[in-house]
Amino acid sequence: MWGLDVDRQLDEWLAGAEVVVTGQQPGLLGGPLLTLVKACAVSAEVARLRRAGHRAVGFLWLATADDDLPEMGWGRIAVGEGVVECRETAWRRGDSVGGVATVGTECARLLDSLDGRLSGESGREAVDLARECFKPGSHLGDAAGRFLGRLLRDTGVVLVDATTGELARAGAAAVEAVLTRLPVAWEALHDGTADMVRRGWTAPLRVTPATLPLFAFDGTRRHRVATHAGACPAERLAEFRRDPTRFLPNAWVRPLVQDAVLDTSVSMLGGAELAYHLQCLANWEIAGVRRPEWRLRPHVTVVCAAERRLAAQLQVGPEVLLRAKLPEHLLGGGKTRRAMRHLVNALESRLGAVESAAGHELPALRGDLDATRKRIASGLQWLEQRIETASAKSAEVDAARWSRLRAFLRPNGRPQERELSVLAPLLKLGLDWPAQLAEVVDPGHPGNHLLFWKEGGAW
Repeated sequence: MWGLDVDRQLDEWLAGAEVVVTGQQPGLLGGPLLTLVKACAVSAEVARLRRAGHRAVGFLWLATADDDLPEMGWGRIAVGEGVVECRETAWRRGDSVGGVATVGTECARLLDSLDGRLSGESGREAVDLARECFKPGSHLGDAAGRFLGRLLRDTGVVLVDATTGELARAGAAAVEAVLTRLPVAWEALHDGTADMVRRGWTAPLRVTPATLPLFAFDGTRRHRVATHAGACPAERLAEFRRDPTRFLPNAWVRPLVQDAVLDTSVSMLGGAELAYHLQCLANWEIAGVRRPEWRLRPHVTVVCAAERRLAAQLQVGPEVLLRAKLPEHLLGGGKTRRAMRHLVNALESRLGAVESAAGHELPALRGDLDATRKRIASGLQWLEQRIETASAKSAEVDAARWSRLRAFLRPNGRPQERELSVLAPLLKLGLDWPAQLAEVVDPGHPGNHLLFWKEGGAW
């Protein structure tokens, strides 16, 4: 499916191989970069298991049944000193499930804007693939599946479409077990929520006994279904038994279905995903599903040759990127800023002495002194801003380098893997880079990996 030759992997799965799974919504230009990071972490864990002598196979569960379209309807890449975005502004939450959302012209417009701006062949190939997959009129699920399928073809990861009817039928027994014991499942969720609160954690899922943990599905949209005093109505249970493909699981039933269908051994999760899995912990037993090992996924920041050159020119390390301002050592007027700090400290000390003396001798001056302090603080703040502006102007070349560095490594002040799309590093590193990422990422290390590549070349 989606251009992947998966016969060998499926044969191993059917023969009882260990199963490593992760999941993510589809998105424009491949979705957030973390989609690819998660899939490559699965591939790396499968490779680790095989080296240890185990049969293993990996899956990426593409959550095409989600309907938060605005969350899926953006794409971002770093271009020069800034971040360029496309967004499907007409998409509204609940209008359809993501798998059948129709891609408009925004992706094509962004990709067309790159013509003549990419110097390497690898970047042009990535743009051509994105242009073919996300062309106007295509469905998001199919577009993202074909795009990711090309990228993952050498990683051994199998893509799964969450709205496939076979999955609904294969997971029906687990869902029915929850529906027939729904009041017990609600109680377990309440207990899980209370346990998280006791630990000082925020419970991510709202417990809603008034609605079934399933949506009715008409092929395009999903619809809430009411319970009967927290229990599954008999007619709804009968309808589900007749045709489970007419229903979609909600957020806490979905991982039960996933693990029931795939017989998951290891589930690679982000922090928020792990939190709602913990909240629902008891429901694996209620559903009669073996709970897999839950593993926090690794996080990745990709650094290319251009960024290494910029960092060397600016004499900055990775930790400096967490701050938005241009590093102080790059600004002009160092003596002026130091003198300004001395002035602020001296005025603060002198004002404190005047306030102390007046408190004993002239208490009626308190209001005047407060007003004076505010006027002085306002004047000093204005002067500090003017110094910053003048310093930045004297360092315009370094400021441009700094903006270009942050645009790729810390775009919009947020983690690269969350803010940029899958396409972004492919423009520098090419379509075969995901296989390289799968070889070097450490699936057992949940920290942030800084991984360095030569553009269009090796790690």
